[in-house]
Amino acid sequence: MFQTLKEKFEAKRAVWAEETQQRIAQYAEQEQLSSLKSMNKEEQEQNFLNVEVEKYLKTVHPAFLLKPEVTKAIFNMLHARSEGTVSININMTKEMRKAYSFYHNELKVFLRLLERKGFCLEGNEEKFLTTIITKLREKNYHECLEQYGDFLPENATIVEAFECYLETVEKERKYDCGKLDFFTSYLNQKGIAGITWSPAKLKRKLKQFERMNKDEFKMKQLEKRLEKIS
Repeated sequence: MFQTLKEKFEAKRAVWAEETQQRIAQYAEQEQLSSLKSMNKEEQEQNFLNVEVEKYLKTVHPAFLLKPEVTKAIFNMLHARSEGTVSININMTKEMRKAYSFYHNELKVFLRLLERKGFCLEGNEEKFLTTIITKLREKNYHECLEQYGDFLPENATIVEAFECYLETVEKERKYDCGKLDFFTSYLNQKGIAGITWSPAKLKRKLKQFERMNKDEFKMKQLEKRLEKIS
């Protein structure tokens, strides 16, 4: 009798084990389907943002957003919008004022249009801003390259690169965020500067170089003017 009970228990335990394995397999399948569904949704949402942002940036070119502190300020404003609060920054530099004006007069309108098309900003603030900055950086780079051309010679040194940049870019625009962001990427593409160079670091080095070679630049400019006369 004891043997019979033992056999029945073993059989029952085998059934339980089989049912457990089936439940585990079903759960794994459901998780996989859920994960695939989530990935597809993410991909569709990102593709939607890519298309809409690219179209939007054909109408505006807010290169000042490429400055890290300005990007952070916009990010805070996006979060404040989602939370129904107000983001205030007391460091109202010229570029920061541009950022606030751009957000309230331009970006909020674009966001309302996206939301009308089904996009939800809440929880997607970083994705939205990252897409804006990425697409803006790409557009800015290609526009600058088209405007100034491939102005660096092959195997140029960093000194030659600085000289070419200062001679090529308009004097009043050489330290603009968009120009510096372009020059940083351009140097990296050429393999002249290390990948760790940020636009802020490049700006410091460029200004230092310009101060140290101020007289040389003046002489070159005078030489060019004299050449035009002759």
